[in-house]
Amino acid sequence: MYKLATYLFMLSACLMAGRVSYAQPQQGDGIWIRNAYFGEGQTFDRCLGHQPGNGQYHHHAHPVCLRAQLNDNLVTAKTGRTGTQYSEKTAQWQHSPILGWALDGYPIYGPYGFSDPNNASSAVKRLKSGFRLRQMTQRTTLPAWAQGHHPNTPLALTASQYGPEISDTFPLGRYVEDFELVAGVGDLDQYNGRFAVTPEFPNGTYAYYTTINDDGSPAFPYIVGMQYYGAVTGSNNAAAPAGAQGYFANGSYTQTITNTPHLNSWVTANSLQDAKVVSGFDPSAGAKTIWPTDAPTGARVMGGVTSAAKADTQTISYTDAAVYVTSNNLGSYTMGPWFIDATNGGVFMNWPSAQNFRFQVPRTASVAATKRNTALGAVGMWVNGVAVFNVLDGASYSNAQRTDVGGGGVRPSTLHVSSASFEGGPTSPGAIMSAFPLFGAKLATGTAMTPSTTWPTTLAGATVTVRDAVGTSHNAGIHYASPGQINYLVPENAANGLATVTITANGESIPGALTIVSTYPSLFQFNGDGLVAALILRFRDGQQRYEEIFQLVNNAPVAAPIDFGQPNDLLYLVLFGTGLGKSSVMATAKIDGVDLPVAYAGAQGSFPGLDQYNIALPRTLAGKGKVNLTVTANGKVSNAVSLTFK
Repeated sequence: MYKLATYLFMLSACLMAGRVSYAQPQQGDGIWIRNAYFGEGQTFDRCLGHQPGNGQYHHHAHPVCLRAQLNDNLVTAKTGRTGTQYSEKTAQWQHSPILGWALDGYPIYGPYGFSDPNNASSAVKRLKSGFRLRQMTQRTTLPAWAQGHHPNTPLALTASQYGPEISDTFPLGRYVEDFELVAGVGDLDQYNGRFAVTPEFPNGTYAYYTTINDDGSPAFPYIVGMQYYGAVTGSNNAAAPAGAQGYFANGSYTQTITNTPHLNSWVTANSLQDAKVVSGFDPSAGAKTIWPTDAPTGARVMGGVTSAAKADTQTISYTDAAVYVTSNNLGSYTMGPWFIDATNGGVFMNWPSAQNFRFQVPRTASVAATKRNTALGAVGMWVNGVAVFNVLDGASYSNAQRTDVGGGGVRPSTLHVSSASFEGGPTSPGAIMSAFPLFGAKLATGTAMTPSTTWPTTLAGATVTVRDAVGTSHNAGIHYASPGQINYLVPENAANGLATVTITANGESIPGALTIVSTYPSLFQFNGDGLVAALILRFRDGQQRYEEIFQLVNNAPVAAPIDFGQPNDLLYLVLFGTGLGKSSVMATAKIDGVDLPVAYAGAQGSFPGLDQYNIALPRTLAGKGKVNLTVTANGKVSNAVSLTFK
């Protein structure tokens, strides 16, 4: 029992380790313009895309799933119910492919280009943005680069034009004017591009580049800056002229594929594939070609498709002057799910719809003598037919109202995820959840953890109240509380359906939301790669002992391969999760694609909200190396975790 007790202590510590609207016409003063990545990031899916009420799916930052499809220097970290997580390759980079085209006719590449912009034989590097956060405590001046976007506003502002002081609610990065362009900081100009040779343009071209930080997160200004570099002659909704030549339609090319980047860069291999969406109301159900079909009673939804729609580019035609591309504005990678903070059961109410979108890109780009501002809406098209948006989200600060006006709501709130999988989505009565603050919220007045098996309803000055779908309010037990995280139990008598969560601390009430269902299994994992939090129970010669399946390397848990040992050894995998709920459970497991029975699935017994699964391991798994594991409980599939066999 020593191993089990030690494990539960580590599991408790693991729970404390642990985050993520739409464009409308610009409102507010129009001086301090909100950064869409800051204000809308919580509603992005794993592909970093989302949609406004009209259903136009788009990306404000690099389209990571498209990059993965095009083999743009990414590796798969893990795949779960809510999508695939990717990480950047650490070496052996290749020049990024063309990911899209801007309205001025210049290409948009991924983050990697030649270190010498004039030498295609030079090493490939990750190109860095030329912007950085300004070092300031008061927003009383605009950066020099913003003069073009605010031509009638002096850089030294009057008091009525000041923005908010830097704070947890209005941190640096909330507004685009919080960034400054500094010579020598990066590789790119204020438009987020440069002139360089590329594989498609060996004689050189101006091009935009999607920018990321060293950790792979998007870097301002993300794609195309606040102005176009070139003269804009393209269109988002252009009719192809009668004389345009057909190049691609109905899944096949109508003429020989050329070596012309404007024609051959478009993604066509999946044009006959139906687009798919994973719903935040039940990610375990997998991707669907019709959506949403699972919205619970009381949920609000906008957009969606009632019949399957084709993904990626649908037709390509061209003239000497322009290329015309149609699409449904839907990618062939799985889109969704989308979550939001304090409404609708925590699920974003907007859904993609088929747009029948036609894009015109000029074949000959030219430098604009007078730069044109990029505005709200599409500023280009990705090569899979999805819209490219810029950094704007439609809101700006109002000095008179002392808050942002327009766009999606930015207010102190909370994001709620499973403490086991750290995925958004449904939960069940008795499950362990983790709440994280958004937009400057403070969830507790101090930091505390309860060592008891009965969790208090007040901890570190915080309380958690769950108001369920029938209007009954329940106080939740709290295991851990700090200003930046609260771990709590969904009350066992909470009714199924859409619920609201209110965290109260220091006189402030911070909203959140949940979707409660009978069963929604989530498995604990020790790291971002999905290493399962589990033990091996080994039976040998009438004796039994627990063994760990991880080891600490530089204080981080990594897999320790499972050794089946002597021929007569019997091994059980004892893994832990949450979310089985109160109902009787029918459970099975799948390891390396093989279905296995579950000897026990139910409460662990000594740790509130913790579920336990016992699975007999067949010796056929010996030598398999790293494999994935899921459990299915009452028809719901868990998140995927990994373990390694010697």
